[in-house]
Amino acid sequence: MELTAIILAGGKSSRMGQDKGLMIYRGKRFVENAIDACSKIASGILISANNSEYDVLGYETVRDNYEGLGPIGGLEAALSRSKTSENIVCPCDMPGIHAGLFKKILHKKGDNHAVVVARGDGKIFPVLGYYNKSALPVIRAQIEKKDYKLQSLLEKLGAKTVVVLEDEALLNVNYPEDVK
Repeated sequence: MELTAIILAGGKSSRMGQDKGLMIYRGKRFVENAIDACSKIASGILISANNSEYDVLGYETVRDNYEGLGPIGGLEAALSRSKTSENIVCPCDMPGIHAGLFKKILHKKGDNHAVVVARGDGKIFPVLGYYNKSALPVIRAQIEKKDYKLQSLLEKLGAKTVVVLEDEALLNVNYPEDVK
């Protein structure tokens, strides 16, 4: 299967105070942890970021077509640029992410437009999952309506969820103390 990994690294990192994706954790940048996990199953990688420092990683960096919209803007731009129908999406700030989690997601995709991860307590991770390129018109329609909430998008797409019980992969980094 031709599969593109979209790594979302375009956030403002306002709580962290610096670009999270470029921070070093256990000897690697956070974004490199995501690349390592995704490269085990994807045939190509796109990095969604508006920061030119990501260009040095050797993968195509995709800038937002609509600036300041948050994750929906990065998702729209990267899906637009993807050369495959099948895409996995991975945030750069989950250092425990692993290929096995994406295999679970892909196992459930069927003919769905989107499949995302949910924790056992019901918390949904809309930027960790599978998005078919066929979701693009729905994403653009939401952007036109100025509805940038990914939860709304998931409802419109009829997204499925894969429940993952407490797993280190679902820990994300938002504050400097989280890195420790």
